[in-house]
Amino acid sequence: MNEHSTVSNLQGHSMMDSHQGHTDHKENIPKLQVDWTANPHTVKVDQETEIFIDIKDFSGKVIETFLAVHEKEMHLLAIKKDLSVFQHLHPQYIEKGRFHVKTTFPKAGEYKFYADFLPEGANQQLASHELVVKGLETKEEVVPDKLLKKEIDDLTIELILPKAKVDEHISLIFTLYDKNGNPITELEPYLGSAGHVVIVSEDMNEFLHVHPVDENTKGPDVEYMTSFPRSGLYKIWGQFKYKQQLYTVPFVIEVK
Repeated sequence: MNEHSTVSNLQGHSMMDSHQGHTDHKENIPKLQVDWTANPHTVKVDQETEIFIDIKDFSGKVIETFLAVHEKEMHLLAIKKDLSVFQHLHPQYIEKGRFHVKTTFPKAGEYKFYADFLPEGANQQLASHELVVKGLETKEEVVPDKLLKKEIDDLTIELILPKAKVDEHISLIFTLYDKNGNPITELEPYLGSAGHVVIVSEDMNEFLHVHPVDENTKGPDVEYMTSFPRSGLYKIWGQFKYKQQLYTVPFVIEVK
């Protein structure tokens, strides 16, 4: 894989939600060029793979400086197209516009990447890319969860939300309990926040990355505000840190 893509500005539901309202005069950098390279070139299931991401402006000039958002200069989401695999990666910035990360893909099939980053002097940017992982592929059907409550390792996590409708601002509340059913009140910051939520539509054309209303809450409730731009099925991944362990909980909902 050695391919090229452009990026778009993140709108509304970005990693910058908690930073909106700043009065800095920033110029939008249009049509950034993003080159993706994989080593090895043919990516196989369960094989360690290096991903290189090179970022230039529209004229081909290297972008040199990136600002950290939630403690990282880039957040990279790797999601299998049947939504059965979710990876939240943090490529390291090397120099001269190049980022690097290593990962292993646990299932064969098509993946989509979303790279979320902030060049100095520009708006938040989102670059997407597709990659095929070779191997024997099995596809999972995306089905809405009947019960929005799951056990993840030794925690129970419940998602409370009203019936989701298109373009309506709604509250998503994650409530966390320990193995004895006691409410958790000592959540630890994960990347500078009480939790992170990524939401992707079934066709992967809609990508939302939202952060808590109260970034410093310690539980048991962590609330998010968002809206869904189109009807259909969406998968939601919530990520929380407790006793030095990261918990990722998935839910599938239908928006009408």
